[in-house]
Amino acid sequence: MSDSPSNSPKRCAIYTRKSTNSRLEHEVNSLTTQHEICSAYITSQRYRGWTALSQHYDDGGHSGSGVERPALAELMHDIEAGEIDTVVVYKIDRLTRSLNDFVRLIEMFDRRGVGLVSVSQAFDTADSMGRMILNVLLTFSQFERELIADRVRDSIRARKRHGRIHGGLAPFGYDYRNGALEVVEAESEIVRFIYTEFLSKGTYTAVMTAVREAGFCSSLKAARKGTWRGGKPMSAGTVYNILRNPIYVGEIRGHDRTWPGLHVPIIDRATWDAACALAAKRKRKGPAALGTDHFLAGILWDDLGRHMLLDVNSVDGRQYNFYTSSNAQWSQAEYRRAYRSRADRLEAVVLAAFSAFLADRGQLRSSLRMYGLFGKELDRLSTTGGAAADRIANTAPDRREALFAALLSRIEVAPDELTMHVRLIELRRFLEWEGQGAFVGRPAEWPTSKARYAIDVPVSVIAAERWPAFVVQPRDAEVARKPNKQLVILLRSARAAQALFDANRELDLIGLAHRFGRTPGYFARLIRLNYLAPDIVAAIVDGTHPHSLDRKTLASAHIPLDWAVQRRMFGFPEPRRPVPPRNLFGRGLWPAGNSDLLG
Repeated sequence: MSDSPSNSPKRCAIYTRKSTNSRLEHEVNSLTTQHEICSAYITSQRYRGWTALSQHYDDGGHSGSGVERPALAELMHDIEAGEIDTVVVYKIDRLTRSLNDFVRLIEMFDRRGVGLVSVSQAFDTADSMGRMILNVLLTFSQFERELIADRVRDSIRARKRHGRIHGGLAPFGYDYRNGALEVVEAESEIVRFIYTEFLSKGTYTAVMTAVREAGFCSSLKAARKGTWRGGKPMSAGTVYNILRNPIYVGEIRGHDRTWPGLHVPIIDRATWDAACALAAKRKRKGPAALGTDHFLAGILWDDLGRHMLLDVNSVDGRQYNFYTSSNAQWSQAEYRRAYRSRADRLEAVVLAAFSAFLADRGQLRSSLRMYGLFGKELDRLSTTGGAAADRIANTAPDRREALFAALLSRIEVAPDELTMHVRLIELRRFLEWEGQGAFVGRPAEWPTSKARYAIDVPVSVIAAERWPAFVVQPRDAEVARKPNKQLVILLRSARAAQALFDANRELDLIGLAHRFGRTPGYFARLIRLNYLAPDIVAAIVDGTHPHSLDRKTLASAHIPLDWAVQRRMFGFPEPRRPVPPRNLFGRGLWPAGNSDLLG
């Protein structure tokens, strides 16, 4: 007898959530209780074919106001993979307290044919009545959450109006005494020192250098759980926040203004006003803007994993914008050149390639199938690609940054290829969008889907190399080794063979080999020895080459033209160079824990 739909096997996933971290360390807590109740309910439905999955989806210490939760993201990934038939929760507000988020989650559940069951509220989404009750409950859940949020915000505003900060650790220079802020004299001297240095030297980098040379550390504060924080060399962010925090002039920062505080100020009003004026003068736009409409800086990387940022260069009096690889220290040490690409030309390629992808119905259908769309919905969306491509082409320049930040999670640039990673959850929304207003992504939904589609574009967008990759270090006088005469003679023979070739262009390989007194095969291998990496030649001349390298090995080898492959073939390390630390505020400033920089 065949199974009816009501008792067909169903794989049930239990999702639990608790808003705070309180009591999570206990063996029995709210998450455990929710899980046991849901598990017992699934057991009672065993006659319907329900079985509980062993995987736990527990979010402890996460609010229900959003969907950016690790266990929920893992649950959605398993749903997309087709590993779950029903989601069971203790109460519906454990899944979400937001009506908008709930509607989006239910859409994803429906697309995969996944049901939702709430144990304590006695409904499931398999019928229309259950869906109606669910929407009513969610409306009240969201209303309750917003009331709580309003009360908390009102409480914070009231405390600030009365000159008190609201919770958290005391700022540097202060400590709590009987619930009020009191000045810590030793730290207050450091605060005054920072403001004095900033006003006298005028740059954040100079202030940070002075702080590090003085050996100042962050304050040691006790957290609620008895742990201690701080006591480490002051970071650039700490120094910057001290210079921008109005609490040191006796004010509390509010949402849109500051309020007079009850605490004692550390600096006077004149010092604060002068620091604010200097900071305003030094303020500049970030690398993603630079006063232009270029739109790829936030999503652009090279194929070595370096972020590519927008840079400005002047050539013959004209200004050009380039995307340039970040100058990471590891890439300097390994002699990796920074990629450079003209911003306007690279963006033209991205616009054209993405529009072509949308207009290509076959490629568009392949991407939508990866997102789990089939049948009529797939057919419907694949017909909208042409119109979507037109919307891309007609998007105003000042709206392209937000548009591509939503549609593309990443663009990787290689010397001969460009790869665009399409965020499929936003691609579907863009295909359904009618073009009214500006298209804005929904970052809160991104953690629920890792579905991506890679568009490979065979194109070279990297500017020609402008600095040589010739890598050789001077001879180390302290390392005295005797060169291998046979290897040195072999290199000299290779130079002689090359000179013979250059002087006798009328001869073919056989004639050249005959005149040199060697076989054609050996003569050809000698010629290729002239293409050894310079650092390999230097090591042979200095006698610092690996002991395993001898004349027979080198003479008989089929030497590749790639220097990196040559080094691995003959046992040489990749060349590296020492890179001094850079005193650049906000860009690799003073690696933490580096005692050599403390002066």
